[in-house]
Amino acid sequence: MWIPRDIEPRLQRSVRTRPIVVLTGARQTGKTSTLLRLFPKYGFVSLDLPTEAEQAEKEPQNFLGRHPSPVIIDEVQYAPRLFRHLKVVVDASRARNGQFLLTGSQKLR
Repeated sequence: MWIPRDIEPRLQRSVRTRPIVVLTGARQTGKTSTLLRLFPKYGFVSLDLPTEAEQAEKEPQNFLGRHPSPVIIDEVQYAPRLFRHLKVVVDASRARNGQFLLTGSQKLR
């Protein structure tokens, strides 16, 4: 059974008008499930997997090459070095909205 979230319409609007959308909040509140439900055609990678987090952190260009946009990157706080590389990708194609959807359940740096 799906529990609709009040934020769903806002997320859909934001993806149409922003290149990156970040959804943060407490653990186990449905952030990932919401994005997967709203954007089923997006790729998906979870940085909960230590190998994915390590590559995102240490080899961000290779990581982004393996997971091209549009993509949902779950638990992005595990790879803070990825943010600068996301900026470079977005700056190269600023007009493309909805490139990256990020989730995080801890403080983002």
